[in-house]
Amino acid sequence: MRLSLDQSWKYNREQKPPAPTIELAFGGLRLELTIDTGFGGAILIPFPLFQSLGLLSVLTPDNYHAVMPDARRVRLYTARAEVSLGKSKLQADIHSSSLVDKSLIGRAFLHSFVCVFDGPKEELRLHGNQRN
Repeated sequence: MRLSLDQSWKYNREQKPPAPTIELAFGGLRLELTIDTGFGGAILIPFPLFQSLGLLSVLTPDNYHAVMPDARRVRLYTARAEVSLGKSKLQADIHSSSLVDKSLIGRAFLHSFVCVFDGPKEELRLHGNQRN
């Protein structure tokens, strides 16, 4: 399946400084996730949400770790699920740990798109075609 995308989002001004975010839907929920180019994975969500979405029953054997701010390496649970980005649907790895309390989008999710971070306009735009 090919995913054609041309979408933009305003930075979240509740964060200091304002941060680029993406809105995704999966498991019947709409989530706003902060872009974190320091995170190498696709999607990171808090563990209670990961559990409530039933993702523990569909774990992949992949071995991912997160490096915490204090340099600890934490093993992440990983599941593959369909997410909706606007009107498009795609498969993405979703990661979590009981030590995680943030919702993030990382480089593995963004690598198939042309991402434009427009600081003066406080806007993020994703463009391109992704093969899924």
